[in-house]
Amino acid sequence: MIRQSYELVRNSALPLMPGLLISLTIVFAAHYISAQYGSPLVLTTVLLGMAFNNLSRYDEFRPGLEYSAKVVLRCGVALMGIRITFEQIGVYGLEPIILVAICVCSTILFSVLVGKWIGADRFTALLTGVATGICGVSAAMAFLALQSGKRAGDTQVACTLVAVTCISTMAMILYPALLSHLDLPAATAGMFLGTTVHDVAQAIGAGEMLSPEVADATIYTKMLRVSLLVPVLFTLSAFCQPTDGAAKTIVHRLPLFLLVFMIIVLLNNLISIPPVVQQSMSSISQFCLVMAMAALGVRTNLLDLFTIEKRSLSLVLLNTGFIVLISTLMLSF
Repeated sequence: MIRQSYELVRNSALPLMPGLLISLTIVFAAHYISAQYGSPLVLTTVLLGMAFNNLSRYDEFRPGLEYSAKVVLRCGVALMGIRITFEQIGVYGLEPIILVAICVCSTILFSVLVGKWIGADRFTALLTGVATGICGVSAAMAFLALQSGKRAGDTQVACTLVAVTCISTMAMILYPALLSHLDLPAATAGMFLGTTVHDVAQAIGAGEMLSPEVADATIYTKMLRVSLLVPVLFTLSAFCQPTDGAAKTIVHRLPLFLLVFMIIVLLNNLISIPPVVQQSMSSISQFCLVMAMAALGVRTNLLDLFTIEKRSLSLVLLNTGFIVLISTLMLSF
């Protein structure tokens, strides 16, 4: 029994090691560069990872890189609940809730209308709207489980996912650079990043580049967006008419890390967690996030944007501009 367990663990862990070691090496190098030259750690990690993009072409590195970019990331996001307090939620008030609800719903509707205008089919328009409106590729993959009948081709779906990932990564780099020149309150900057950067990892990374206060507001706002994944999916299921098997797949794809995040927030505010435990969880969360950023950088090739089908790229760009516009207008009042 022990030998069988050992073999199972070894066979599961060994394929992950090359990719994990690459991510870890990039993290250590980024820490050194950041400490020596004062560059933002997250940005340094992503850019350094992108410099080693060629490694993602080798099968030996892919499992570990994917594990870092998904599982390690979700663990880090879940542990970030230790940084959210009821006092912070009270400070933010209803504004982020209203902001997120309007941005998500209007972006999906906008995607459907514009998709029809540029000649995209309804499925592709909804896929792009969900991805840009909620939480990037994770939301898109959950939405794919809804479809039981005719849908866009695999190539078109892949083009949409690549466009969302690349543009989200570019937003993570560009938005903080823009916000750093504006005299905005930390809560406002965080809510903007939380509502306009598509993927969870990139949104949190963008907040971390500015300040811990901006990061906390970004995390809170982004988690509100992620929490809308469930009601949006089941609302759209009425239009997509999933089979029972597809509905079960949706349930399996629901963001478990969001539930863990909420549990940690509740525990942190309802019971007295020792400061040393809070600090340890926060440090582990930060480490997991940087590990995920390293893997994300290695897996990102912005040149892929030039190979994407123009209709998919146009729809993602238009949705991105729309959600930025809505968020900016709402935060201005």
